[in-house]
Formats: sequence, C-alpha cells, structure tokens
Amino acid sequence: MKKYKLYLDDIRDPSACLHYMFGRIGNAASIYGEHWIIVRDYEQFTEYITNHGLPEYVSFDHDLAPEHYTPEEFWESFEKSKKYQDQMVYKEKTGADCAHWLRDYCYNNNLKLPKCLIHSMNPVGSENIKNILNGKSR
Repeated sequence: MKKYKLYLDDIRDPSACLHYMFGRIGNAASIYGEHWIIVRDYEQFTEYITNHGLPEYVSFDHDLAPEHYTPEEFWESFEKSKKYQDQMVYKEKTGADCAHWLRDYCYNNNLKLPKCLIHSMNPVGSENIKNILNGKSR
C-alpha cells in the first residue's frame, strides 16, 4: 500500500502550519511543506482511512466546525477555555472524535498507530487529542 500523510483541518492547508509548528517541533515542521491528503471532517477522515489503509502520518486539528470555536474571551486562559469546552455538547464531531476512531480502528485491526502530530491552535483540544492517542482517555 502506498504511504501517504493525512491532514485533518476544516479550513487550513498544511503549508499554513509551517511557521507555528516550527515552534512546537523544530525542523521536523518542514513535513508540512510536503504533499498531504487533506480531509475536512470526521466522515472524510474515517472514509479515507477505511478505503486507503493507514497513513504514515496524521496531523490533527481539533475544531472542525464553527460550533467548536471557543469565544475569544475564553482564550485568555487555559482554565477558562477548558471549563467552557467541557460544558459544550457538540453536534458535529471534532478532531478528538477522529483520534478516538483512529485509536479504536488500530486496536480492532491489530495495527500500530501512525505517527501523529497535532497542529490545532486549541490548547484544550490539543491536550484531549494527545491524551486519547496516548491511551489516557476513554
């Protein structure tokens, strides 16, 4: 099966991550200048993997629909943002839902998780995705 990189984000393209991901992962951020398959939501994410097999890399955004965006006033502090997001019940699935699906898909098919990056600008959502992928969340 051909290796590919899967980029999950509702708006941005991988090249938009080059600059700020450099601050997170250093020179490894150059990967965002390479070719990625872009998926914009949960359905595209699960369908692409189901039809094409596991990617070599996945890069996750958390907020995949307008309802996921925390109001500007809650970005002042991590705790305020976390409290707000913990109270939300979303209709649309998030990047965290994609991480759950990927973890379960790999477990159920006896597969190793691909290399996962998190490019989300949402600190609470990023932490949730990281915990799911590391098995620290249900």
